[in-house]
Amino acid sequence: MFGAPRSYVALDLETTGLDPSHDRITEIGAVRFDGEGRELAVFERLVNPGRPIPLFIAQMTGITDADVRDAPPFAALADDLAAFVGESAIVGQNVAFDLNFLAKAGLEFEGPSLDTLRFARILFPEGPGALGELAAELGIEMPVAHRALADARATASVFLALRRRAEALPAGERASLARLVALDEPHLARELGGDEAVADEGWEAPALPEPWKPPEPLERAEVPDPVTAEEVREALAGAARVLERFEERPQQAEMAEAVAGAFADGGQWLIEAGTGVGKSLAYLIPAALHALRNGERVVISTNTIALQEQLLGKDVPALREILREAGVIAEPEELRVTQLKGRANYLCVRRWANQQASLAEPGIAHLAPTLTRWVPHTETGDRSELRLDRDAHAAWPRFSAADTDCLSARPRPSFVRDGRCFLQRARQRAASAHLIIVNHSLLLADVTKGSVLPSYDRLIIDEAQNLEGVATQQFGRQVGPSQVQAALDAIYHPPAPNRRASGIAARTGFLVALPQEESDALIDAVQAAGERIAAPFNALQALRGDEYRLRITSAVRSGDEWDLVEAGWAALDGALKRLIQRGGGAVPLLRDNGRTDEADEMDIALRQLRDIVGELEALVGSSGQETILWVSGNRDGTSALNSAPLEVSPLLESALFNPRAGEDGTGEPLRTVVATSATLMAGGSMAFTAEQMGLAEADTLQLGSPFDYERSTLLATPASFPDPGDRAYEEAAAAAITKLALASEGRALALFTSHASLQRVAELSRGALEGEGISVLVQGRDGSPRQLTSHLREHSRAVIFGTTSFWEGIDIRGEALSLVVIARLPFPVPTDPIHETRSELYDDPFRDYSLPLAILRFRQGFGRLIRDREDRGVVAVLDSRVRTRRYGAEFLDAIPDCTRLTANVGTIAARTREWLAR
Repeated sequence: MFGAPRSYVALDLETTGLDPSHDRITEIGAVRFDGEGRELAVFERLVNPGRPIPLFIAQMTGITDADVRDAPPFAALADDLAAFVGESAIVGQNVAFDLNFLAKAGLEFEGPSLDTLRFARILFPEGPGALGELAAELGIEMPVAHRALADARATASVFLALRRRAEALPAGERASLARLVALDEPHLARELGGDEAVADEGWEAPALPEPWKPPEPLERAEVPDPVTAEEVREALAGAARVLERFEERPQQAEMAEAVAGAFADGGQWLIEAGTGVGKSLAYLIPAALHALRNGERVVISTNTIALQEQLLGKDVPALREILREAGVIAEPEELRVTQLKGRANYLCVRRWANQQASLAEPGIAHLAPTLTRWVPHTETGDRSELRLDRDAHAAWPRFSAADTDCLSARPRPSFVRDGRCFLQRARQRAASAHLIIVNHSLLLADVTKGSVLPSYDRLIIDEAQNLEGVATQQFGRQVGPSQVQAALDAIYHPPAPNRRASGIAARTGFLVALPQEESDALIDAVQAAGERIAAPFNALQALRGDEYRLRITSAVRSGDEWDLVEAGWAALDGALKRLIQRGGGAVPLLRDNGRTDEADEMDIALRQLRDIVGELEALVGSSGQETILWVSGNRDGTSALNSAPLEVSPLLESALFNPRAGEDGTGEPLRTVVATSATLMAGGSMAFTAEQMGLAEADTLQLGSPFDYERSTLLATPASFPDPGDRAYEEAAAAAITKLALASEGRALALFTSHASLQRVAELSRGALEGEGISVLVQGRDGSPRQLTSHLREHSRAVIFGTTSFWEGIDIRGEALSLVVIARLPFPVPTDPIHETRSELYDDPFRDYSLPLAILRFRQGFGRLIRDREDRGVVAVLDSRVRTRRYGAEFLDAIPDCTRLTANVGTIAARTREWLAR
């Protein structure tokens, strides 16, 4: 065992929520143990938090208001807990969370704190993170979860097991790792490697990945050999023999044959495939058959990295089994499939190899031990393999491949030539893959920045309804004060309490290579630019006032306040350009003195500054004719300047779907483009979506869902309900949601378009619902969308109140979600700068623009309910306009035929209870 035995206290708190700044302690559990693992004493107390315990917390912990009614407040227990802990080291899982609660309550400790989560992430960078998962990994039983004393005992056992794992490491590796940890967390380093190992201030060069040989390239057929509809049907027929619960669906077969035809004949297609069609396999099977036969690569783009990973983890293994059953491949690996992400996701080996220059920076010192254990073993260098905490995540960009140019350097660095470069590996895998899975952001980043994807002729866009929104972001700009400051910090950040100076100009090698006056002048230029950041952005803040977003129009530009923005920008622009000039002069001096790495990093930092200067010049000087310009608020209270193209469809059409234009301005379009989604139709056609996406000439195919919505879905609209604009609406909505959720026994999702309205309605509903044992879960307050959906699956007596991120992408199958309430028709906010400006392009903005967008969104919200053939439930639309306005019928006509009911809320609630009881 490392060092002399000492006293530790494992600590765990149960609280009334998830946020130390708002919630309170309900239970304390603590165990004192010695360095040999002997339990010495126990501290266990219930605490009266002085407020009701939210029902969802009670469901997880088993602690109720009755349990804590007679318990003392924390203030009465603080001295006892302080005496129990004394000077012992405090051990906890994510211990800062518990200590923040205690500090908020006025109690802080003298002894060091040791985080088992941090300890685990150093020893197992790719391993589990939650206490229960970590205990299972280490062979520790947890008979009770979410009770303070039981969790404290489990934490103590986990800590001791981690020490044993550390002790089992090779002595040299353990000592080297401990020395790195000591730079950031000396107390944890002592537990990891002992006093003697930490006392040695030297460290070895960081471990690098092994050399790597790229896969063989694809052999493209000289003459294309098309896949026939019969071959697609045969492959689908084999799916029933290898996939559990696979059902033949005519719509899936029709889509698969249409995609095969698109590969054989070329062209552009928009395919709407309703819920349950199985569109992933419907496009994957013909795409894979074509790619295998013809030695071609097919790019498949979906909306998010999470959906990329779902395709890779679920659908691709199923695809390989189907193809093997059909005799197309003998082994799964014959179908080459890879995932490609943006540069920022991959570790830069050169930056990692030069880590010693940055170890004085707290964030770098925090991340380096995790990377030390990970780098020699990872094949991909993809940060998604790691479980990074907030500090490590913030430090990751310093080691990422973003903004690097090693692959274009001549001669190429040795680590690129021998295959150690992870970005190079990712690109070589993509170049030799049959299917390349990307997300929309990367697809469009390749259009705007290039050199990401290998050349391709065939493109499938899944979740195509999101492409226009992602394109708006990718083709737009945003600059705020934090971006400017971060670019300056990369060059030089002055020392602060408990923090050394950081940045390129603070490195020893930099200071040695440059004359003192040169380095001083560069640092002065950084500080001068930093002093000028506030003026233009403060002027933007004053201009915005209390509005969350403010569109910059010609009228705004003609005002005196805009003059202050321009004056502040002119001063910042001059300071940044002087810094760029000064930094540019330092680069050759660094190279001449053999400081190539610092010179390369300075080049990258200066490139970022040039980009910022160019973006601000474009934003401040924009005429606004083809660009939408607005000021937005940031969470830190500052303001940022934003732009977006007035129209993205021409950009998508010319840059994405016709990406190979030559120097003469001509070129061929992609041979095949298939864009698919469950929601592409509005107003009875796909014309609106096609126009928005730049696919106005595409062929279309609409495939309805195979589900029986008449049997599975009750669509209810209350009679005599207040209009959403009425003062009585929110109280009526709260009463309706309460009655309906009681009838459905929770199992509910309430969708809102305004977070403020959501908060008010949730609070109005809370008392009645929680009084009947149904918890109220509010997005943003009670957790992330992932946390809330996970809770609903495990504790179905709950109602989630959600906004934007819950209208799509939420997939809860079975009885856990049986009621969806659509509070208002999801019309875009008319004052949103993008929506407001684009509306002006239409003769009838409401009917031609706002209404189709709202119908598509409405269909997405409706689609949250029925996710499986056996699902059953109720959709309640509380917006009276769906009945009272002429356009209301267009919303109802856009969804599948359901069993419909218009009645008072009480009757709907009774029918809901009957419907779900069948």
